[in-house]
Amino acid sequence: MPRRRRASPRRTARVRVVATGMVLAAALAACDSGDESNPDPTLLTGKTYVSTDTTDATIPGGGPLVLSFGAQNRISANAGCNGHGGAVEFDGDKLTAGPLMGTMMACPPPRDTVDKWVADLFGGPLTWSLKGRTLTLSRGKLEVTLDQRVDRAVAGTNWRVKSLISDKGITTSRALESLAPTITIGADGTLRGFTGCNQISGEATVSRSGGSGSGARQTVEFSEVATTRKACAGESGDIERAVLAVLTGEATASVDGDRMRLMNVADPSIGLELTVRRDTGSK
Repeated sequence: MPRRRRASPRRTARVRVVATGMVLAAALAACDSGDESNPDPTLLTGKTYVSTDTTDATIPGGGPLVLSFGAQNRISANAGCNGHGGAVEFDGDKLTAGPLMGTMMACPPPRDTVDKWVADLFGGPLTWSLKGRTLTLSRGKLEVTLDQRVDRAVAGTNWRVKSLISDKGITTSRALESLAPTITIGADGTLRGFTGCNQISGEATVSRSGGSGSGARQTVEFSEVATTRKACAGESGDIERAVLAVLTGEATASVDGDRMRLMNVADPSIGLELTVRRDTGSK
């Protein structure tokens, strides 16, 4: 009668270890897969995301795309011209926007086509994923990458004038885009900038005037503001006068991420909308 061979204890232990490892790997893969396929949209609520430089290269006018997620599945989007807002639905890793309503401001080239870019982006379901502070939206070959926005400081940030505010409304122009006036308030209270024609120097003191979080108001007191003496004709002269009028006396500053609104206190009808200078290497 033939003898039955006993399995080696060492071999049995090795088989158990391998089997246990395979079960553990499968469990981890299932967990990872579950996280990827069932992201939590509540993580987006109350946050604003700004497109990265790679994405900006694909946006008419250079972007950025600013995308905010509000309560009750509402979104707002702006890529450099008009603002758009509406409802959005989440189904697992799919994001689908409903009809978006937008403002009707006319923008100079190349930003005059950016609203169509936004409409095309949200014209169909998007796959979304969130890793840390980075949000990715994709559909087919289209991929948009955005980073969560954090409010900039009034002082220590290089600001560029994006729009002029007057009693006639908020305006921008090709000349304003080209001349690109700037304002920088140093930590030591110095003021430096460019009107679009002349260099600016002076002093500026920043103090918080109330509120907290995104959009909290601060007061900026400008003094001893002076410029170089180059003659400025036409639109460059008009832009310079508008910028310097806001930098007279006190102004209130409201910061929302990479954007700041500066309103003159003595004449509340005039102000500036500013954004972080893109050539500073940061958003």
